Amino acid sequence: MRYDITNIAIEDYLVDLMPPRDAVLAELEQRARQTGLSLVGPVQGQFLYLQALAMGAKKALEVGITTGYAAMYLIRALQQTGGHLTAIERHANRVELASQVIGQAGLSNYITIHQGEWTEIMPGLDRDYDLIFLDILRSAANADQAPLALELCVSMLRPGGLLIADNVLCSAQVLEEDAPPLVRGIQQFNRQLMSHSQLESVIIPLRDGVAICRKK
Repeated sequence: MRYDITNIAIEDYLVDLMPPRDAVLAELEQRARQTGLSLVGPVQGQFLYLQALAMGAKKALEVGITTGYAAMYLIRALQQTGGHLTAIERHANRVELASQVIGQAGLSNYITIHQGEWTEIMPGLDRDYDLIFLDILRSAANADQAPLALELCVSMLRPGGLLIADNVLCSAQVLEEDAPPLVRGIQQFNRQLMSHSQLESVIIPLRDGVAICRKK
């Protein structure tokens, strides 16, 4: 079953308040409306931008780049801090699309994209990230992957670093007792992050649910 997490009219109101996006972001939004592409949208994009900028993030990781939309918001913060974004995406067509749109925006020098499974790539990456944006919860292969992703992210964050995870409310399916396996994994992810000894966390009902966690 699918539920509305927030009032759709309020979401539309917030989007209407946002400043006009540049040509690359506007084109992606148009393609999303026409083809069903998944985007975080301008409100959540601005949220990511402000989180990265406010903490002065220089070393950021995005797990699941999809279209490059969220990445551009992160990169525009990292431009100002002298930082760099590392990204992981398993689908070749998504890597191609993200690389294309980020290149069109003139931001290619601020990102490195690894194609492949996050379960294989993350353990080989650097540690001490300032910020990690986790955007793979809806595409996890099984219920065990979401909790695994959380532990990997915690191990890769520096003390004081931020983990931001998308889709943690999963269209409010987390309310269902007899949820499908993917949602059960997200339910476990949420319980785990809220009780984690190394994290201070909150979940907010922004779009599909966003978790913000600070490593102690």
